[in-house]
Amino acid sequence: MKAFALTAPGQPAALVDLPDPELPADAVRIRVRAASVNGFDVYQASGFLMGMMKHDLPTVVGRDFAGIVEAVGSERTDASVGDEVLGFITSAPPLHDGTYADHVTTSNIVLARKPAALSFEAAAAIPLAGATALDAVEAVAPGPGDVVLIAGATGGVGSFAVQFAAQRGATAIATARPGAEDDFVRALGASDTVDYSTGDLQGAVRAKYPEGVTALIDMVNRDDAFATMAALVRDGGRIATTLGAADVEALAQRGVRATNIMGTPTREKLATLAEAVVAGTLRVELQRTFPLDRANEALQAFSGGTLGKLVLVAG
Repeated sequence: MKAFALTAPGQPAALVDLPDPELPADAVRIRVRAASVNGFDVYQASGFLMGMMKHDLPTVVGRDFAGIVEAVGSERTDASVGDEVLGFITSAPPLHDGTYADHVTTSNIVLARKPAALSFEAAAAIPLAGATALDAVEAVAPGPGDVVLIAGATGGVGSFAVQFAAQRGATAIATARPGAEDDFVRALGASDTVDYSTGDLQGAVRAKYPEGVTALIDMVNRDDAFATMAALVRDGGRIATTLGAADVEALAQRGVRATNIMGTPTREKLATLAEAVVAGTLRVELQRTFPLDRANEALQAFSGGTLGKLVLVAG
């Protein structure tokens, strides 16, 4: 099978031919139709994660996917041959299986049925970004009267988080540059924007919201930059960060409830998100698709910043 994989220490991932693996009793084999690009994939493809997490080489890159079930092990009860599914491969080490390939055969997988009206490309964009955004918004529990600042609003997770916050009746404030980014987040439901490219994001927020914001959802900042963002949250407010940046105990000293989010796709979450897209209450923003043999180009495009999601399309 064709796969975009790491094959040796110190070497970045490349498109290679790998033998089709055997089907264990607790595994499924899926023909991958589409796989989305996430930050984890960029780090893994560079080889950066080899020093941090054990890899069982060759290791295929990619976590999200949508595809068609081709074989089911005797111990699996959550899928049948021919099912159209979307899902997520867990990142528990040792890392070996991935979705940037013609096929994936693994037991470390979360599956949900793909609605017929949902394209494979849109379905593949949902799992990690959608579940992470859902977890982050639930952690800050926004409602009418709340002002929620969303840092990283134009990316995959952010594009979902803006929608969820606005749907709950909160005033969603998105970080975005003037022009296409501003238009993008406002179309998703953002009530206002602040320009992060000025070099004084804190000042821009304070100028518009001198009393601070009720909640912060942050997908981009660490260390001092995160501390600056956290200072914008009023005492008694809520914070969710997807980068493990929050000192929960320190923030609690001024009554701020902070949560370090590890996006956790589940079958139930994926089914709920997919049905919401089909119902028209949630939008999947696909900026661009790439064929599998241009995976490197897709990863480079992700690193340059996106408006929504990038997706690889398998043959």
